[in-house]
Amino acid sequence: MTTPSALSLYDSAVAGDIFTGSIAAAGVVLPIYSNTTQQCGLWNPVGSGKDVVLIKIALTYVDTTGAAGGFCLGYLSNAPAAIGTGLAITAFTETAAVSNYPGGGFASIAKFGQGATLTVTAPVVKRQLGLNQTVLTAATTSSPQWISEFVFHGEEVLTPGTAIFVAGNIATLSKFTGSIVWAEIDR
Repeated sequence: MTTPSALSLYDSAVAGDIFTGSIAAAGVVLPIYSNTTQQCGLWNPVGSGKDVVLIKIALTYVDTTGAAGGFCLGYLSNAPAAIGTGLAITAFTETAAVSNYPGGGFASIAKFGQGATLTVTAPVVKRQLGLNQTVLTAATTSSPQWISEFVFHGEEVLTPGTAIFVAGNIATLSKFTGSIVWAEIDR
């Protein structure tokens, strides 16, 4: 097995298969993974005909004092084709994904969103990301710089009818903005 090369990612972008979804600049508080209200999600609807392959998640601290903890992927295995009463996802505030090949006229089948209400089942931990935060405060007088991103290597796939949410392994409390980058591959 090999890691995708920059050239293969370029080819996928030109083919219209790579998209980015971004959280608004003001940021959101990423809840604990088991919360039935999630703030940053990627949903592959039933019947999409595509596999959604995660490429990267990047988080950027905005403000608010936070609790020490880490980040994970919350996972929903019964995501429907559309929102609806009595379904696993009853509300989803979709934010348009952007094609990584601008001007190509490509549109994502996956749904990226900031705000989902899950009523039938709460997400479970799919995996820990190894991204951690110490106690952060917006009033700090120092300015440490750090990178907070997780790069996948083709091993994380959302099949039709599944969804993931970037969440805390605890209630981390800080506000973050950020992005999810993914590829959409025909099944």
